[in-house]
Amino acid sequence: MAVSMRSTSVPRWRSDYSAVDDLAAGALVTRYVLVSDRTVGAQVLRALSERVAPVPTRTVIVDDGAGSGFGGLDELLSEARIGWRFVVAGPDHMVGAVRARLISAGAVPSEIAVVITDPDVWMRDVFCAHCHTTSSSVPVAIGGRTPCSGCSAELTVYYHYSRRHSAYLGYRADSEELP
Repeated sequence: MAVSMRSTSVPRWRSDYSAVDDLAAGALVTRYVLVSDRTVGAQVLRALSERVAPVPTRTVIVDDGAGSGFGGLDELLSEARIGWRFVVAGPDHMVGAVRARLISAGAVPSEIAVVITDPDVWMRDVFCAHCHTTSSSVPVAIGGRTPCSGCSAELTVYYHYSRRHSAYLGYRADSEELP
């Protein structure tokens, strides 16, 4: 499957902390919100917090990327104001879900920095183009195959990432051979 990485929608999130530096460029930042899950260690959160000092910082730990795991984040977003910036740190599938939630709450992409804490672990959420079910935290590479959790079809994971759904597109592996 030959795809140009210049034209794909696959996110290019960084695993170094320099993504945080772009948030403050030319802006009056009044608060940083560090969002992570429980896999992110205290040392990483401390390093990120030191990087944005002396601006006031709040830390929110989300339980997971779906359902009620956003409780603390949603509560904090009800207080959000102009000048807030968000740093989301964690595994690929979690940061995508949190980023989508922030944008749906009114944040713009330039107010959000994403730091992947374990770039070698690829768990992906895969959206089935046939039954519209999202299979969560699937250990599959782009171009690989996985069964859909909704319709059980064998899906090929494509180089298309929906930032709104926070999931990669999956289509039936045999779709071109069907009558």
